[in-house]
Order: sequence, then structure tokens, then C-alpha cells
Amino acid sequence: MSLLSTAHLEASLWDQRVDALGLRVEASPIFALVEQVHAELAAAGIAFRPAYCVSNEWGCPDLVPLVGIPFFLVDPRFHAVEEEHADDLEDAARILAGIRHEVGHALNYAFRLYLEVEWTGVFGDFFADYDDDYRPLPFAAGYVRHLPGWYSQKHPDEDFAETFALWLTPGSNWRERYATQPRALAKLEYVDRAMRRVGTLAPEVDPAQADADPDELAFTVREYYTTRATEDAGPVDELGPWLDDDLRGIFSADGIGTDAEGILLARRRTIMNSVSTFTGARLYVVKALIDAVGARLHTLGLRALPGREIDAVTEVTALVAALVANFVQTGHFRHTSA
Repeated sequence: MSLLSTAHLEASLWDQRVDALGLRVEASPIFALVEQVHAELAAAGIAFRPAYCVSNEWGCPDLVPLVGIPFFLVDPRFHAVEEEHADDLEDAARILAGIRHEVGHALNYAFRLYLEVEWTGVFGDFFADYDDDYRPLPFAAGYVRHLPGWYSQKHPDEDFAETFALWLTPGSNWRERYATQPRALAKLEYVDRAMRRVGTLAPEVDPAQADADPDELAFTVREYYTTRATEDAGPVDELGPWLDDDLRGIFSADGIGTDAEGILLARRRTIMNSVSTFTGARLYVVKALIDAVGARLHTLGLRALPGREIDAVTEVTALVAALVANFVQTGHFRHTSA
């Protein structure tokens, strides 16, 4: 999107500091989803409830039972802007998944489960280094799958939060679903036992005493989206004409057929979500790559042969997935050292 676009937002809001908007999770339409998760906790026999704050992204501060929900979800005025930037504004199901995940973190911190010998034996060292650029192993059998991608592989703390979230999700049928994956099932069984043990207890760390970082929202809306557009895109500039031969092989019509860029961009959301889910890459990385490939298709003026449009979509999706897999493993879409 254009960083200066005001098509979906009052012009004055672009330069408004987010921390001056007076946003509160409890006063937002999103709180209905929070209450839905609270009902799930009650049904599971868990009395604990975390504190909530508005933040710049989904999160839970280290060792603090405080769930942060992104400001662009809390305030409906930003929904269209987020949709334009990410091409994937989170729907209710995805928001519920995010709340369950962050509640898992908050509960872990509130009861200091991460200090237990059994927790460490099941999930690993809570104090291990945290790597934002982790390299997931798709379909690794020892982990549950809850959020898109392979997020539970990122760190033991994330592994616990994902396991808790799946355990809490109504209708997850976790025992049957993971019956053939003993390591993942052992994690779910630990969560089940631990929740029965702490369900009615008072937390060791009181959520009522949790305070949000005063600088969490110390930016303007324009600064936020400008930064995200820069940081989220991935190194698409390294591609250049490098893919031209592959693209010509996929879209080989000569003067006839369907516009290749149009075919790709019309299916961008489906391709983006599928590639992100199965590679573990962030949605914004995939979106930026698809946009770059689409721009190159436009420059080359390529078209799909009549009757081969579906084949062309399949092939270009495979190409995008291979490039994104490279990025997940190396930080680059193409291997430049080999």
C-alpha cells in the first residue's frame, strides 16, 4: 500500500500517536472474543484470568501475566488499513486462537510453571535464547499445530503456549488427534494435569499488578506502517531479472492468453495463506514476494496459455513456496553463496 494513503482512514489519524488514542481492550468490540475465551477457561475449571492491554503486536511481556492485543484489532478504524497492508486482517477465529495462545503465556508466568522440573523435561529450557528468525521443520512430530505455520517450534515458551491453546480449544479432540504422536501427546497430557492442579488456585504473580510498558504505543500510525512496510517485506530487491526464465516457462503464451499478473494477484490471498502456513514464514514476507513476482510478470508482459491457467497457478505457487522456503532457512529468497 502507499504509505501516505488515507483512503481507509481519517487523514488526521495518520499522524496521531497511538498512545494518545485512549484505547482499551475492555471497551473494544474485540472484548467479546476475550470473554469467549474466558468462558472456555471456566468450562475447563480454570479460575485464572490475565490482565489485558493494547499493544503494537500480539504478545505477553516476559514473566508478566499481561496479554497484549494489537491496536489495529482493538480499534475498528484501523481494520481496513491493516487489511490493505497485510492483505489478511485477522478474522474472529484467528483472533480467538491468538488470545488462547497469549493466555497460555500469561498462565505459565502467573503460576511459574516454567520453573518446574517436569515443565522443563517436557518442553525444554525456558531460559534458552529466543530467536525470532527460527528455522522450523515442517511437520515435526513432536509439536502441536495451533497458530498458522510451525510456531510451537520457535522456543519452549511458545511450545507451551501453543500446546495450552490447542488443549483449551473447544472440539480440538487432542487425545485422538495426537494419539500417534507420543511426544506431542505427552505435552498435552502435561497441560491437562497441570491445569487440573492449578485451576482453582490463586496465581503466584497477580495479574492485577501487571503494568504495560509506557512506551509500547509511543509512535504514530504513519510511523508504525512505514516501519512495518520496511521490516516485513523481505529482501525482494535481490531477485531482479533472476526469475525471468522460470516465469517465461510458466507463462509461455505468445501474444494470446490470460494476463499472468492478473492470474497471480487474483489468487494472492489463497497463495499467501497456504505458503505461509506450510513454510512458517510471516504473511507479510509472502505477500511482498508475490507482489514482486507480479510486478515482474507485468514488466515482461507474460500471459498464460489458454486452457493452462490452473496449471500456471499451480506452478507459480510452487515457485513462490520454494523461494519462501529458502528465505525461512537462510534469510534470502535465493542462495547466493552456492
